[in-house]
Formats: sequence, C-alpha cells, structure tokens
Amino acid sequence: MTEVCRRKSNDNEDDSAAKCRERRRRRIEMRRLAAISTTRGSPQPTYAKGSKEKSQATGEGSSSSTSEGKRIVETVSEIQTVEPVFGSMSVSGRSREMEDAISVRTSFCLPGINRRRPLHLFGVYDGHGGYHVAALCREKMHVLIEEELERVESTCGSGESGEFGAEWEEMWRGVMKRSYERMDEVAMSTCACGSEGFQCECRPTQMILGGSTAVVAVLTPEHIIVANCGDSRAVLSRGGRAIPLSVDHKPDRQDELARIEAAGGRVIYLDGARVEGILAMSRAIGRTMVLPS
Repeated sequence: MTEVCRRKSNDNEDDSAAKCRERRRRRIEMRRLAAISTTRGSPQPTYAKGSKEKSQATGEGSSSSTSEGKRIVETVSEIQTVEPVFGSMSVSGRSREMEDAISVRTSFCLPGINRRRPLHLFGVYDGHGGYHVAALCREKMHVLIEEELERVESTCGSGESGEFGAEWEEMWRGVMKRSYERMDEVAMSTCACGSEGFQCECRPTQMILGGSTAVVAVLTPEHIIVANCGDSRAVLSRGGRAIPLSVDHKPDRQDELARIEAAGGRVIYLDGARVEGILAMSRAIGRTMVLPS
C-alpha cells in the first residue's frame, strides 16, 4: 500500500528560509502522491476522520512569523491509503484454451454500509465447457454486487448502531447471495456467442455445459467478506499459516450428495466423485449437468 510519511521541521530551527523550503517540499510530495493515485484510477486521497485540516492564516494575531511579517500555521493531514497491493497468475494447464478468469476491482464502490469508504473486490472464476461464463462473471459480478449494496443502503442506511454486528453480517450475506443468484440467471440466459435469451442460431450442444465456479473476496479496512460457489478456494495467510476462508462444494460431501439426489441427480465415481459422471464440483454459476436433448 502507498505510504505517506509525515515530517515535522525542528521547532528550534531559526532559519525561516529552511522552514519554507521544507514545507514546500512536503506540499510537492503530497501532490505527487495524489497524481499517482489518480493515474491508477483510484479516488483522490481522503482525509481520515478527526484529522487536522491543512490551513494557512495571516495577520498579527498569529504566534509565528516569517521575515516578511506574515504568519503561517500549517499542519499535514493524515491521508487514508486506498490501494491494496496484489498479484495474480493464470496457467491454462492441459486445456486447449484458457477457461478461467480473474477479476480485480480496487475501489469499485463506496457504499453506506462501509461508511463511504472504498471496497476492493478480488474474484476467481474457474470455467468449464468454455470460457464464456467465467468471462461473464469477470465483467458482471462486481456490477451486481455494487447494485445490491446500493439497495441495502437505500433501505437500511448506515447507522452506527449495531455496526459490524449480527445485523451488519446478515446484510452482507443477503448482498452476496442475491448477487450470486442474479449472476446465475445472467449465465443461464446467455449463449456462448454472447447472445442473451438465446436469440441466435447456435446448436444446443454449444450451451449444455457452460458454467464456472466463483469465489469472491471483498475487502474493507476491517473485514474480508468471502462468498463461494464451487470448488475454487479462498485462503488467508497469517504468520505463515494457511487459514481457509471458504468451503468447497464437492459431490462427495454428505450434505451435497443428499441435495443432488433429492433434486433427481446422480453422483458417479469416475476418476473421483462427479455430478452425472462429468463435473467434479457440485455447484456452479451456469449449467452444472447435461440437459436432455
């Protein structure tokens, strides 16, 4: 993350010219950091709550003076950094084409549920039966989450009571659940060619197995909110120890096996447990089994 260092000139220093040069250098440095942040597409640095404002005052009532008799009082504000440090890597493996997608959206919205502070989203989408559903998730998921956050803001507001408590957690659960459901509806109604509502001449076999896992992490200054569908994983490294943040949806899980069989599906053990002998995960965005012709 970007670091802003604050330096205070020596109060005992008598050289007024040196003080002016130091203040000018600090102002140039702050402008440079702001310009870098803007170039990267992030919001301008924001002032932390309760921080002192930068001000200038002239007149005879000021306590300090320059050689010209002008009085200047200046403090450097504390600046909130908004850009996380991140990296990513993709390997297609044995597939003929890359079917996976990665989404990184820093400062993608400033909702009331987070006290108007920026949220950062990181998503991994492991596609199967083609790349189109993973690509859809990359382009649409953060938009749907932002829309659901705005809906929560308009209905629930951002009051301080119960902040980060059970009600706050339940709101986030609802936001992520509705976003995933809407993303699934978009994927189910979009052909591999990009046509919505299947208003195209593609063969049914081109859209039988299109789907993708989806694991999304939303970062706030205090929390990590994780939602998962499928067997892509979110893991937190703390002190060199891996802490799982998601649970895989696999066909050999007892609860998932019971759910699949109750819905009329089958789990066939062929190179591991697979839904209808095909998919190694029990949930996905889009289609998860062969449809009747």
